[in-house]
Amino acid sequence: MDWRMCAKASALAAALAGLAAIACADGSAAARVAEVRDDPRLQAAVEEAHRRFLPAGRLDRLDVTVLMAAPDGSWRRGSVGGRTPWYPASCVKLGFAIAAVHWCEAGGRAADCLDAHVAPMLQASDNVQTGFVVDAITGAPNGPAESADFESWFARRLYTERLLDRHGLLDGQRFINKTYPTNSGEEPAGLEGLARERHGRNLMHADGGANLMLALVSGRFGEASAAYLRPLLRRPPVSWYSFMGGGFPEGTVYESKAGDAYDTLAEIVHAELPDGRRLIVSAFSNGRDPDGPDDQDLTALAGFARLLIERLPVAGD
Repeated sequence: MDWRMCAKASALAAALAGLAAIACADGSAAARVAEVRDDPRLQAAVEEAHRRFLPAGRLDRLDVTVLMAAPDGSWRRGSVGGRTPWYPASCVKLGFAIAAVHWCEAGGRAADCLDAHVAPMLQASDNVQTGFVVDAITGAPNGPAESADFESWFARRLYTERLLDRHGLLDGQRFINKTYPTNSGEEPAGLEGLARERHGRNLMHADGGANLMLALVSGRFGEASAAYLRPLLRRPPVSWYSFMGGGFPEGTVYESKAGDAYDTLAEIVHAELPDGRRLIVSAFSNGRDPDGPDDQDLTALAGFARLLIERLPVAGD
């Protein structure tokens, strides 16, 4: 058996082992699936805030899904354009972080075994560290396109997608590519370049982002995962790494992952307001100027958040 056949057999075994580990680790997850139901009042609030907000300067496209905790433990839902696919920029790191914790635990390690890379990936949105996370959890670092069997390599790169699909959270989204520039170069090249050429860029949508955040904060990926990752997502509402935070009231507990690249300006937020209301806001927009400076103002979505919160149902209603 030559090295190519060995590589393919090893990749298949790794993929099957990964699926088995996911199945074992997720055996009790179904019991923690939070109920989500469409709510006319929340839908009206989202639609009205959306209508009043747009256009906001050059920002004229906004797709958003809002989940709000109900007194009975379920979550209400309102959405505008929630199924529209977007290039998610660094929002994809939320999925990679969840997969990293799963990879650690499936191997019998502590949930934070990749903390040296996961922490800066979430806290400072570090692209280089994100590359190390992807390499670790997939076992498929980049290499010359002609140096390996692409399909075997690509099968390993689907680790995050397999995990999310098992939880019913993939929903047509793509969690494959690193965020560039990264540990393997300024732009996709070699096997990574071939992956993007054949399978396209990462994709998320507002519904998917909201459901992913809900799964994390509700313990669907396990208590250790939530206990480790949520503090890494926690930040002041107004910070360099939060785009909607300025629209939330003072005293809000704010957990988020934001992303900006090209014209994408996006953020997925879990927030607890001072009056006890909990909500998740997943927003994808064209609020970034692709021709503007790197340090441009990225706070346009705060205006939408402010309009939304003014229209939300009151606490306990």
